[in-house]
Amino acid sequence: MFQVAEPQWLLLFLVLALLAWRLPRLALLSPLRAVCAVLLVLWLADPQLQISSPGKDLWVLMDRSDSAAGAVAASGPESETILESSRGPADRLFFVDFAEAPVLREPGTAFEPSTAASALRLAIGFALSQRDKSRQTKLLALTDGFSTEDLTGLDSTLRRNGTPLDIRFFPAPGGDDYRVGAIEAPLRVAPGQSFLLQANVFGTKDGDLDYEVLCDDAKAGGGRVEVRGGRGTIRLSGRLETGGSRRYEIRILPESDARPGNNAAGHWVEVTSSGTILLITAYPDDPVSTVLKAAGLTVETITDPTVLHPGYLAGPRAVILNNVPAHELPPEFLASLDFFVREQGGGLLMTGGRKSFGSGGYFESPIDALLPVSMELRQEHRKLAMAMALVMDRSGSMSAAVSAGTTKMDLANEGAARAIQLLGPADAVSVFAVDSEPHVIVPLSRIGSDAAKIAQSVRRIQSAGGGIFVYRGLEAAWTELQKSEAGQQHVILFSDAADSEAPGEYQRLIAEMTSAGATLSVIALGSKSDPDAALLEDIARLGNGRIFFNADATQLPGLFAQETVSVARSAFLDSMVTVVDSGGWLQISPQNPQWLPSVDGYNLCYLRPEASVAAISGDEYKAPLVSFWQRGAGKSAAVTFPVSGANSETFRSWADAAGFLQTITRWLLPGPPAPGTALRTRFMGNDLLVDFLYDQPLAAEFVKSPPRLVVATGASGGPQNILWEKMENGRFSARIAIPPGQWLRGVVDAGPSRISFGPLSPGTDPEWQQPSAALRTLRDISRSSGGREIAELPDAWQMAPRPNFESLKNWILPLLLFAFLLEVGLTRWSGRAI
Repeated sequence: MFQVAEPQWLLLFLVLALLAWRLPRLALLSPLRAVCAVLLVLWLADPQLQISSPGKDLWVLMDRSDSAAGAVAASGPESETILESSRGPADRLFFVDFAEAPVLREPGTAFEPSTAASALRLAIGFALSQRDKSRQTKLLALTDGFSTEDLTGLDSTLRRNGTPLDIRFFPAPGGDDYRVGAIEAPLRVAPGQSFLLQANVFGTKDGDLDYEVLCDDAKAGGGRVEVRGGRGTIRLSGRLETGGSRRYEIRILPESDARPGNNAAGHWVEVTSSGTILLITAYPDDPVSTVLKAAGLTVETITDPTVLHPGYLAGPRAVILNNVPAHELPPEFLASLDFFVREQGGGLLMTGGRKSFGSGGYFESPIDALLPVSMELRQEHRKLAMAMALVMDRSGSMSAAVSAGTTKMDLANEGAARAIQLLGPADAVSVFAVDSEPHVIVPLSRIGSDAAKIAQSVRRIQSAGGGIFVYRGLEAAWTELQKSEAGQQHVILFSDAADSEAPGEYQRLIAEMTSAGATLSVIALGSKSDPDAALLEDIARLGNGRIFFNADATQLPGLFAQETVSVARSAFLDSMVTVVDSGGWLQISPQNPQWLPSVDGYNLCYLRPEASVAAISGDEYKAPLVSFWQRGAGKSAAVTFPVSGANSETFRSWADAAGFLQTITRWLLPGPPAPGTALRTRFMGNDLLVDFLYDQPLAAEFVKSPPRLVVATGASGGPQNILWEKMENGRFSARIAIPPGQWLRGVVDAGPSRISFGPLSPGTDPEWQQPSAALRTLRDISRSSGGREIAELPDAWQMAPRPNFESLKNWILPLLLFAFLLEVGLTRWSGRAI
């Protein structure tokens, strides 16, 4: 069978015939010119020839999202077997697994993308882009039917590609289902203001349910809710006294539930505060707080850093870290400080002490680059030689991919290699890879000039399955360290917090180690809620060391470096040193202080290029004691001597101590938002709507330099500039989609002022909010595309015959070019048209 795809071009034959009749000088009737004209018209018209297809292609889209996980586990393998056994000899079968992202499944591979979303539209687009257009193709979606993407217009896409979509829904889980709707509560309240939280509860069966209310994961209330007629309501009042954002969560606790994933809803409430200083300190009665309050500043003091989360940065304009070690700060909070300073314009001050700067493990931490001083390890400032043993978990969980071509094991190896390269030539190191047995990777060896060679050996460690036998690994490390005569001996245990096995008599072994002067720290991949977290915490406590929990494997190299530097360098010098004025204070204040003559000790650091220094040490190091600089929109300062607690007596007796702290803190504070501006945020579904409002006098300024909207997803997400629209004079507006299970924070950069917002997140998880309308929508799309809802899987191979045409344009084009070149050549040779 023959057809023409663009028949309108055939009208050119009439035009050419008319030209040949009226303009004979064109010689269009000469043989070669006539052939060229005919071939050109045919190429434009695109003639196509029907070909027979040797078989059919079926692309199966397998829903791997959280809400479908149980059904896939129960029926997925059987479905694959049925589809494979029912295909014809020339048919082909492809499987695309999808959740947040689609993946063409290869034999023996695991599904790695996040399962917190059902991106059905993305999966369909991926399959359409991968299909063989010359073969008859159909899509089959095996799903629970609840996509977290908008499916509007998908039917027209399928029709345009000539590819029908069949659907087969997984059987709904048995039993009754209860779910919580979004929490209704204000986004912002004043300190001490009462507010109401309200949420509806929906159920397929009436009854009374227990519920609890959490504030920052701590229980704040609870009770029972009556579900009548399929609906009930939870109401309670709240009150927050301190600044920052707090996350409330309402959880229902039914005795049995078909879909437990929709039993919770969350909501962030920000306590508005002006000019707050967040003081994170090791001292319950920190004199810094007293001094700043005397200057009229609002200070919120935190002595338990473990309670911190990114929400605490919603209210403060500056953060002070006063002798608090990095490992006590939650990783999410520490990572959030970069956006707080660089984009939101906040201030950061770190003061000295034995648990600060390099001694506190801040080397290569998320805030290292924010500080005006560097904490690198320099050989001339090291302690005596040390021996370190690294015990590396190489269990099966370490083989999981973090990104393309990179596993958790690779990142842990890189961390161990980084630790080795930070040691000095006189140090010694030993490395063990542990599963059910310890395997010697590097016997106890002096570093010498072989640091790079030893590090390369460590980078080759491979995950070998099973779990990590903790006792056997520690025993092997201690046996090896006892061969060393180094004055300092230290063990770093790297282990999965969810898979640390066979601890044995670890208490006895660690007691033996510590009695000999050795120390032991733990880098735990995971969180404190993991099954073996308590064991790893106890190991670090008994070993007089630190413990680092982090679920983000990409942070492992930095954690190894932090721990190595905090152990291996003499970063805090506790002898009295004179203070030398370097003149930089005039950049902060018009009045130069009468510096105190000396301080009782300081953290040895080095001034970064482009940073300013106000005072340096009078010893041979000439190290910065007071330094500062601009970091993006914000400011950062470092006072490397203690201002509270031990080694601070001389400073606290200084007559200008209070004025010094007040002046440097005020310098860190960003300016207030410009008058006549305001910010409004609200949710529409799972999208955040942001409106920036301003008075008419500012309109001319914003024409020349429009305000910028910058957001970051999660604690460590990088800044993203969001395009927004000027809706009218006085209002810019933007709509931002928040990834499933994530939260977002941002800032409006409006010239000299900044207005920050967040953290904010949708109140409910879209993966588990499953309205019945979603099933109807998907059925309509399937029918419109030419597909159907099938009951039996073999029916997916039934495809309505459709003509399969192949274009002849690729054959016509070379003939046209040949005829044209031949005609030009013969005409030039003979002097007349041929």
